[in-house]
Amino acid sequence: MGNTHSSLILRSLVTAVICLVFLLTGCGGNSDPADAGAAGNGIVVGMGTAPKTLDPRLSTDVASARVQQLVYNSLVRKNIHSDIEPDLAESWEMVNDTTYRFKLRRNVRFHDGSMFDARDVKATFEAVLADTLASPKKAAYEKLASISIIDDYTIIFETTEPFAPFLINMVLGILPESQARNHDPNQAISPVGTGPFQVTRRDGNDTVVLTAFTDHFRGKPAMDRVEFRVVPDDAIRIMELEKGTIDFIENNVPPDAVPQLRENPEVNVMTAPGTSYYYMGFNMRLTDHPTADPRVRRALALALDRESIITHVLGGLASPAVSLLPEGHWAFNTDLAQIPFDPEEAGRLLDAAGYSLHDGGNRFSVEFKVSQNNQSRRLAEIIQAQWATVGVTVNLRSLEWGTFYEDIINGNFECYVLSWVGVTDPDIYFSIFHTDAIPPNGRNRSHYSNPEVDRLLETARVTLDQKRRAEMYREVQVKLQEDLPCISLWHTDNVAVMDSDLTGFRLYPAGDLDSFAGITWQRTP
Repeated sequence: MGNTHSSLILRSLVTAVICLVFLLTGCGGNSDPADAGAAGNGIVVGMGTAPKTLDPRLSTDVASARVQQLVYNSLVRKNIHSDIEPDLAESWEMVNDTTYRFKLRRNVRFHDGSMFDARDVKATFEAVLADTLASPKKAAYEKLASISIIDDYTIIFETTEPFAPFLINMVLGILPESQARNHDPNQAISPVGTGPFQVTRRDGNDTVVLTAFTDHFRGKPAMDRVEFRVVPDDAIRIMELEKGTIDFIENNVPPDAVPQLRENPEVNVMTAPGTSYYYMGFNMRLTDHPTADPRVRRALALALDRESIITHVLGGLASPAVSLLPEGHWAFNTDLAQIPFDPEEAGRLLDAAGYSLHDGGNRFSVEFKVSQNNQSRRLAEIIQAQWATVGVTVNLRSLEWGTFYEDIINGNFECYVLSWVGVTDPDIYFSIFHTDAIPPNGRNRSHYSNPEVDRLLETARVTLDQKRRAEMYREVQVKLQEDLPCISLWHTDNVAVMDSDLTGFRLYPAGDLDSFAGITWQRTP
């Protein structure tokens, strides 16, 4: 189990840090008893990064999405099998290839007491389409031709042409009309939704406190309170979990801590294959950089020993990725081959691209940006060592999460590692790789552009026959593996660790927290 003496020293140091924090804050944390850990009928969720925004029209980060899932409802939602089912919509019908009619639930209240109706739906989607808001989700709705209110509880969406991902794009938190009309991205809204929990407090980037919404249309949640507490350091987060000051962590668990946690009778560990996709992205705008050459990008992929990383860094809790889509997905290309670990071939490709070894064994250098998360830094250091064996020098830049994420969105990078969480419909390829999805219109962070890929993605969007769509996405996967604007790394397993007395949690493929409305304590909290 590694070096026991070193482990004890590390634990002692972490414990000392935590004790010092408690002493400096008065030994009891917050003076409000309702905010003291998981006291009362509540749960404390440990997060590695803070939510960037609680506005569902603007967020693209996972931390924001997790909080929003409890605060807002959408017209439709994904169930645990990733199938679409009603949410704020009571039902829907496809009138023709371009027309969808939704019947809305009645007697649904927002957290501010106002009643939900079709005007709120129309205003929310029109806000995303407004140029003034600069929503990164705008590209997903540009096929909308009109949104028509028939009556308070009937609304019709018309698209300009058949649009296959229409329903999955209806998973968007609905705001009250009064807030949805705010089109200023710099003016934060007060988070008001119809979800099972409402926001009652936010302390900077450290804490978001939700309380049960007693008037929720599905009934009051079993928990009175959910606190999202940001603890960036992995060791301290795990220590707080084992101490009981944090009750729940999902996908913020260092893989090397999982065996230890499995042996702890005070916590329950759940794991299952997930749909989250980790990748390495390149900046395709840097036309004078070595990574502008696809031979170089392929050489860097060949120099990565992903199997070793999965085994030794991820604890086996992942599987190598061939593409954005996981194996078993209806549009996954089963003929696509893994890029093997072959440093010799990597060297030959670099030579052919004109980057021969210089004195000292160096061909060129690349700046590699990662967040300050311990696992991200460790991963970057391993990649640095692997690329060094083929003569590529990696200059690591480890940044605070907010700064790192802003740099990626703004194109201020040469190379980085991130993940896409919750991959369901293959239309996600459009928002990541289509030319029109380059920020701020979408999430094409690499600024990749290929007319043939654009054509395939555009045609797949307007093709309702799933078999024909799948054929197009299989072609897209082939072309992306040829161009390599990003290197596929792995699909991670979902890992949730919680107090052993919590019951009712269900592990969703995308790591969603939808089941939080039903979780309870088996003991008296």
